[in-house]
Amino acid sequence: MNRLFNYENPVMQFISKIFDLIVLNLFFLLFSIPVVTMGASLSALYYVSLKILRGEDPYIWQNFFKAFRQNFKQATLVWVILLVASALLGMDFYIINSQDTVLFAVVRVLLWMIVGILFCIFLYIFPVISHFFCSTKQAFRNSLYMIIGFLPYTVIMLAVCGLILYLCTVSARLFAMVILLSGICGHSVIAFTFCIFFDRIFRRYEPEEDVPVEETGETNI
Repeated sequence: MNRLFNYENPVMQFISKIFDLIVLNLFFLLFSIPVVTMGASLSALYYVSLKILRGEDPYIWQNFFKAFRQNFKQATLVWVILLVASALLGMDFYIINSQDTVLFAVVRVLLWMIVGILFCIFLYIFPVISHFFCSTKQAFRNSLYMIIGFLPYTVIMLAVCGLILYLCTVSARLFAMVILLSGICGHSVIAFTFCIFFDRIFRRYEPEEDVPVEETGETNI
């Protein structure tokens, strides 16, 4: 019995990680409520998820709030830029869909390509901001490099997102189940899963002897 409740037991470690992800998911949802703060909340979500994956500092609240506060300005700026870009693309689609010519059909394809690139940037840029100390311009540029340089990982993450969107459209019951799981631990589980890839990617850019930057705890890139 003592061995069962021993923290070194794989079952207890698994239960502990699930509990941490549930708590992390709650913090993410609470800090995303104003909507405009979702960028900072995403960066904090990935910051803590990577620490959980690497078995580092286990204090969820302290690490989440630390990352949220330190990356707030940059992550919020990036979030607003992505929102504005999405709104402009939405307006373009509205205009294009009212036309029915070959030229506009080609433009529609180009717009969908831009949407794909923008979504890939969305997947990468907040983890980049959470882990590396760099300017906003560098964050966008580094995200684009990683999207192309680690294309297999990008495709897998896109496939996961596509599967979730597909499940939401299959039936009302599955849609409700996805929403329920998202409220419990869905966001943090996805972030933790994606961090398996980001861990491998980021280690390529980390110094051999990774010494955290004072105050931020981030790595220059």
